Amino acid sequence: MDKASASAQAGPSRPGRLLAVLTAATLLQWLGSFAIAPLLPLYLADRHISAAGVGVVMAAFFLGALLSQYAAGRAAAARGHRGVLLVGLAAYGAGCLGLFASTGIGMDAAMRVLQGAGAGAFEVAALTAVAATVAPGAQGRAFSAIYTGQLLGVALGPLLGGFAGEHRMDLVFLGSGAAAVLASLPVLWLLPATVRARSVPAVATAPAPAPVTGEPTISTAAAGSSTSPGSQGGAPPARLLLRRGVLGLLLVAGCDGLISGVYETCWSLLMERDGASTTLIGLTFTLFALPYLVFAWPAGWLADRCDRRRLIGVTTLVLSVTVASYPFLHSIPLIILLSCVEAVALAVAYPAAQSLLAQESAAGDGTGRGQGLFATTQTATTVFAALASGALFAADPRLPFVLAAIAALVTAALLPPLWREVAGTVAQIQVQVGSTARGARPAGTAPGREAAATPGRP
Repeated sequence: MDKASASAQAGPSRPGRLLAVLTAATLLQWLGSFAIAPLLPLYLADRHISAAGVGVVMAAFFLGALLSQYAAGRAAAARGHRGVLLVGLAAYGAGCLGLFASTGIGMDAAMRVLQGAGAGAFEVAALTAVAATVAPGAQGRAFSAIYTGQLLGVALGPLLGGFAGEHRMDLVFLGSGAAAVLASLPVLWLLPATVRARSVPAVATAPAPAPVTGEPTISTAAAGSSTSPGSQGGAPPARLLLRRGVLGLLLVAGCDGLISGVYETCWSLLMERDGASTTLIGLTFTLFALPYLVFAWPAGWLADRCDRRRLIGVTTLVLSVTVASYPFLHSIPLIILLSCVEAVALAVAYPAAQSLLAQESAAGDGTGRGQGLFATTQTATTVFAALASGALFAADPRLPFVLAAIAALVTAALLPPLWREVAGTVAQIQVQVGSTARGARPAGTAPGREAAATPGRP
């Protein structure tokens, strides 16, 4: 029996307690992170570090996340998520302590890599835990709870960091590290070392021969199944992750990363162009988070009740409009109002995308691999966009925003053909499961009409 099987057969899971612990730990970790992030460029500039050096230190965080996320997803699936959560928080806390003791830009960059690696591993492990333990009909609300913890950290972190960091930035570093230590306590005390995976069937690549068209068939597999990848009755994870459903989600991840990278580099510059003060720029983060928090629960409910494919497609179109509009507006109140619309769209998009990802990658260690690949794609495009957006903004402030909007528009256009045969609702998943069960055949028999058909095709 492999380690994933042992984890799956461990004591009974408690999704409610798991979700409460993960949400609280996520809030603390993100609160500490966003207490640092808005003020760190100013702190580095005060130490006479060049603008290029500031860019390197800020990008180092995303580089660390890029290096850790896929490995963290695989480790969470194979060995259990608690260990990955604790290692991630420990690495982030060590990076905070290193920033406190830093002696130069080289150490600053190295500690930001360590922080990013820890934060990235923690996020992937938390999302993998939800995907592997929460039933499909409740995943939208569960993922919304995790994202609510993140957005609360985004809303409160800059306020607390600004209050303390104006005079003692070193105390902010220590406080952020202490928040990571505090976040590790409920993970250590309240989560079991292993958690039984949910037993609700999920959609996965079938072990039966592929149909004549060459498209993969679909059958059921429990997330965290004891079937090892590549064994009889289980699909190889590599084949699993090349399914069209996952490819569409990777496009969504890349689109979100591009937009995030543009904001990372250009948002403050755009606000400054329109006359916003430093205080107002910081306040825009809080004002963005508030509508997200208000709509988080109904958005999770929508992801559990409506077609997730359509929710993602519509919100991607909304993002293309909002991102393209910002540089053409010169009214700060209007920009803030539009950002609130974007926050509501993201509140709907994130749990829908994560629920669909859990559904499409749930087999063997596919859940962890899928989460890791999604996060890695998102982070890689964030790094690329953050590095490229500065030069684009200097050439024309509209350019990075318009290009990111075009990427969102193209993504929205590609999703329907990619997801034509993907189950978008829990009811459709159940229909596919029943269809596959009726069409199941003993190994070694010739495929009949039902075995050769792709479930989900009209």
